[in-house]
Amino acid sequence: MNRLGMRMTLAAGLLIAPGPARPSDTGGAPAPIVRLDEIRSAHPIAEGESFTTQELLRGGGVSSHLVQVRTRLRPQLHRAHEELAYLISGRGVFVVGDRAYPVKAGALMLIPRGVVHSYQAMEPSTVLAIFDPPFDPEDRVFVDAPATSP
Repeated sequence: MNRLGMRMTLAAGLLIAPGPARPSDTGGAPAPIVRLDEIRSAHPIAEGESFTTQELLRGGGVSSHLVQVRTRLRPQLHRAHEELAYLISGRGVFVVGDRAYPVKAGALMLIPRGVVHSYQAMEPSTVLAIFDPPFDPEDRVFVDAPATSP
C-alpha cells in the first residue's frame, strides 16, 4: 500500500472509531480525565494542616493523586508500593533514604518500595503522585512524630 492509501485508511479509521465513553447521567463510570487546577482549587490545604492528598484516577495497576504541601510530608515508607512523584509547582528538599535532593517544579522523583522518604517544602508545593500498585493507605508507615502546625 502506498503512503496515500495508508493515510486514507488511517483517516477512515479515525472517522468511524468510537469516541471516548461518556458516563451517563444516571451514575456511569467516572471520566478518565481530570483537571488538576480545578481539583487543587476545590480541595485546598485545611488551616493548620501540613499537606492534603486527593485521589485523581485509579486503574487496575496504578493510581494517581494530587498532593499539596504547605510545610512538609513526614518521613514515611510504603511496604508494597513504588511511587513516582512529579513536582508541578513549588520547591523544596526531597529526601530518599539517606540522600537529600533540592528540587523545583519540573522534577520527577522515583521512590522505591520500602524506602523512607519525605519532602520539606521551601514554598507551597503541588505534586502529582503515581502509585504502583494502586495506593492503599494501610500500606503507608510514618516513621516520625506528626507534623506540627505551621
